Amino acid sequence: MAWCNTRRRWWATAALAVLILLAATGLWLRMGAIEVRVHETSLQALPATADTTEFTVLTYNVQARPWFDETQEKFRRMSPLLNRFDICAFQECFKDHHRLWEAAEHPVKIYHATLKHPFEITNSGLSILGKFPLVKADGMHFRDEGDFQNRPACKGVLLARFDVHGMPLDVYTTHIAAGKKADSRRAKYAQGDDIIRYVREQSPPDHSVILLGDFNMRPSRGPEDKEQNKDNPKVAGFDRIASSLELRDASDEINGPTGTEIDRILFRPGTGYALRPLSWQHDDPAFYTPGGKPLSDHEPVFVKFHLSKS
Repeated sequence: MAWCNTRRRWWATAALAVLILLAATGLWLRMGAIEVRVHETSLQALPATADTTEFTVLTYNVQARPWFDETQEKFRRMSPLLNRFDICAFQECFKDHHRLWEAAEHPVKIYHATLKHPFEITNSGLSILGKFPLVKADGMHFRDEGDFQNRPACKGVLLARFDVHGMPLDVYTTHIAAGKKADSRRAKYAQGDDIIRYVREQSPPDHSVILLGDFNMRPSRGPEDKEQNKDNPKVAGFDRIASSLELRDASDEINGPTGTEIDRILFRPGTGYALRPLSWQHDDPAFYTPGGKPLSDHEPVFVKFHLSKS
């Protein structure tokens, strides 16, 4: 009898151990990874080196929330439009990223599919496409998530390091916390500091840098505006990112310091290189349905850059 009880306990313990192992494996698998697709053959036709080049960059919050947004028709329209741009960065692509990629001919496709912890609802929604050889893909999650509306997603930063004809270019896209509540106001500063620290860790001085995305913040517009918003993280937080990383604003370079859009493209040249914007545009009739409805609640922003050895 004692032997039978011991055997039952052994089987019960073994069954419990298996269940725990399966649960742990499931949670680990749910954490995900950065998805990277590279079509090497398409990249072989590119010149290995050049002293100067021009390329176009798009940033676009595509409004694809997990349950609320239709993506099948919208992404069918968006996807072929992406071929106009050499580098594309997306935010709020929480679902159907393969549908968004479907008609895009970029040889490099990256999706930030990782979770901060296994009980998060969805990932960061960040993605980058590129027409240049990929050297590195990396990402991180913000430590401070902000208020409740931001917590279902693991917001953070996605990095794609490209070899642009022998010139290193680090492209970072991000989506910073939204909202005016105290938790989100605090998070804007904290997430900005995470970005500053991450870019400093990842990008050596000789790498040119482009930081673009949905900042949910804007730059100050002159001394009076800066003073009025010195305690407003939506403005002061953005200025701190730009000044700490010595980044310039492509919109300001082309249009002067006038725009207050939250979707922005910042840049700085690496040591030994010159990087400057040639044109800036936001919105485009192509990103509307035939009935005149925008494909997203954000406008696309695109910039043409000139990169050269100095």
